Amino acid sequence: MPEHRRQDRAGGSRRNRKSNAASRGAAYRSSSSRRAAGGRPSIAHSATHASRGSDRTVGPAGGLGRQDQVRESRGKTLITRRRLLLGAGGIGAAAAIGVGVNAALNADSGSSAIETLSVSSGNVFTLDACTEMERESVFELDGTYDLPFGSLVFCNDDSLACCLLATEKASPLVKVATMDLSTGKTTTQLSEAVGSGDGFEIYDARATSSGMVWIEADVFAGTWRIYCASLNGTTLGSPTMLDSGDSSVQTPGIAAVGSRCFWTIMPPASAQNATKGSAQVKTSTFSQPSERTAYEGRGRMFCGIYGASDGVAIAARHPDSTRYCQLLHLDAESGDVTDSLTLPSGMKPSEVGWGNNRFSFCFEGIYNYGDGISNLGTYTPAEGDGKTGQPWFRFGRTPLAAPAWCGSDWFVVKSSTVVCAINLAEKAYVSLGSVSGSTSWGDYLATSGTHNAIVTYATIDTITTEGKAEQSCQARVFKLR
Repeated sequence: MPEHRRQDRAGGSRRNRKSNAASRGAAYRSSSSRRAAGGRPSIAHSATHASRGSDRTVGPAGGLGRQDQVRESRGKTLITRRRLLLGAGGIGAAAAIGVGVNAALNADSGSSAIETLSVSSGNVFTLDACTEMERESVFELDGTYDLPFGSLVFCNDDSLACCLLATEKASPLVKVATMDLSTGKTTTQLSEAVGSGDGFEIYDARATSSGMVWIEADVFAGTWRIYCASLNGTTLGSPTMLDSGDSSVQTPGIAAVGSRCFWTIMPPASAQNATKGSAQVKTSTFSQPSERTAYEGRGRMFCGIYGASDGVAIAARHPDSTRYCQLLHLDAESGDVTDSLTLPSGMKPSEVGWGNNRFSFCFEGIYNYGDGISNLGTYTPAEGDGKTGQPWFRFGRTPLAAPAWCGSDWFVVKSSTVVCAINLAEKAYVSLGSVSGSTSWGDYLATSGTHNAIVTYATIDTITTEGKAEQSCQARVFKLR
């Protein structure tokens, strides 16, 4: 048995694990942070980001106006369900990450021979240049579905979404379900971790109509395992363990794309080899699980892997200089790199995206160089691939999620409290609105990739006029008219 597969069984007796799990669950439920577990701004992508706090705006379209400079809890780390599973080491790394909105970041020196993206400031437009349209004229609300309070929703499929559903138990902390986008019916696929007897909890999951990939973690042993299984309708096949490791590797990011799953292997942010150690993207089919390496580079990636409709996007380090971020799109079937885009030296995206044959990326801070792409926000080419003088669009809000696409025209972004869709060709936008009683971050974007429907969800945590607590999660599905 390989060494890394032996290591994941360490970590104390089963009796101690059960005792610790009970203590952990009790502490978790008594913590006020549990109220934040239903929205991804609080978990910040598996502890690769710090909690971003509130980014409120004043203006039209439910929070789509100009920013009023209100920043709450920026740089603070919330202890939530997935941070709890990650352990103290991951939490410490997350707390060390965080870019102030008003801080200017200096450029690193690098090789001048590397060709990088260059966009003039006059070739970038923002929401201010766009006309607001009524939502009902573009999108119809196709479904509103209730989920348990504390749920997380992920969607990279035209038929279903993957849901992490909170429990009220010390163990398991979460279970995994799929939700039919046309009916809202949820089917529990995993009621507990495969390795629950060894102290593992479900950490993360993604799914398509073809299968599911998920991570299980043992916080006490500092180990993780990746499993996948095929999906036939609503029936999950037998799980296969694809990979495992310990705290010498950052808990992987995962993506589900069509008939395949993907995961990342790279050093933790605090590791001595963070910029020089090996970073990999591995992949397997759901139907015949067998891992292979689709990409290998030097140094940890700048942000999490992005599941697109035809592959994955990553923010890797350039092979000629680790000071440069090179965005790469890997084809889902072949694993080949089909497109790349290198950012100026020292620029570090917090999110990367891919849709309609073009990249998108997010900056949490402001740079004092870079001309048209130096500001905070979410960027994507308005036409073509944006490499040869085409105009670019910047959504000028603090990025809280990676963007998506609806159809061939609508670029979809999470704003301060709502999800916004922008028609880049027509320079028009709509707000999808927010759910009454939702938490401060409002609706969250669940969709990634390019699809004909957009899935959002909101955590409702409020007190009714009768003084009763109302706690739930509401998922909504929007379709183009």
